[in-house]
Amino acid sequence: MYAIKETKLTDLEKLEDKFDDIIQDLSDKIDDLEYDLDSARSDIGDLNSELGCDARKIEELESEVYNLETRLDNLEEA
Repeated sequence: MYAIKETKLTDLEKLEDKFDDIIQDLSDKIDDLEYDLDSARSDIGDLNSELGCDARKIEELESEVYNLETRLDNLEEA
């Protein structure tokens, strides 16, 4: 009777170890995903910053083109 209880206990311990391994593996995967998410958010922030700079440059160039067109029109009228 004692041997049966010990065998069942050993089986339960093995099962518990298996669950612990699964939980640890899932925890590691979650940590990896959180790291990837943080990295992606950082990349998005960098891209948004670059986009803002590019948008300002485009506005400056559009303004410069408008000024040059105006000057050209004035030269043509003269």
